[in-house]
Amino acid sequence: MKDRIFSGADVEEALAAAGATLGLPLAALRYVVLEAGTAGGRGLKPTPARIAVLLHEPGGTVPEQTRRRIPTPRAEERSVETLDPRASLLAIVQAVADAGGLELDTEIEETAEALVLQLRGKDGTFFLGEDGRGEALLALEHLLQRIRSEAREPLALRVRCDGFRERRDAALGQEARQLAEAVRADGEPRTMAPLNAYERRIVHLALQDDPLITTYSVGEGRDRRVTVAIKPTAAGEPTQGGEDGEER
Repeated sequence: MKDRIFSGADVEEALAAAGATLGLPLAALRYVVLEAGTAGGRGLKPTPARIAVLLHEPGGTVPEQTRRRIPTPRAEERSVETLDPRASLLAIVQAVADAGGLELDTEIEETAEALVLQLRGKDGTFFLGEDGRGEALLALEHLLQRIRSEAREPLALRVRCDGFRERRDAALGQEARQLAEAVRADGEPRTMAPLNAYERRIVHLALQDDPLITTYSVGEGRDRRVTVAIKPTAAGEPTQGGEDGEER
């Protein structure tokens, strides 16, 4: 499944441009809104709306027998079919790849706990970065997670590429154990760099069986971090708990 990008002053104009270019009625378009566009004002420039229209043919073309020039309908006559959540995710990733000139193949696998979006292709390493820390991959995952949370999708989303997640999980576990060793040596708590909820859980699980160490999360939003400390003996201090391991 391929997609083509269309733009306009607003989403309706972008849809009209897509329908006119492809020769399809708007009700037949399968699309995802990449940018809704803004009207500008107060010194801000307007920004165009952008949509990705999915096409079924390998070459990204519409079958000749379905092509026809159509007039642009009035707003009240417009009716479109929205994409299912998986197709929306794939369309967004493809739009990112197209914008960066990347050769990328994507597919989605479903497990009991999450939707796993696999990135493959010769340019997949772009998302890992030269230092291998995968900042672009984590940013893409965060973006897609936000989109899914706004749509209230029940399953979590994980983005994987070239074994990065497995290496990242192992590195987090190793870092957590090294911090725990330092904490045991001098009794001083250590706080890690900001982590997302999934990564914080990896750290909590790595140290959950340590009899002398406790872990708990501090901070808000994207600045939320895990602190590794000596397990307290006084009542009322952090102990085990939290359904996603936010305290252990």
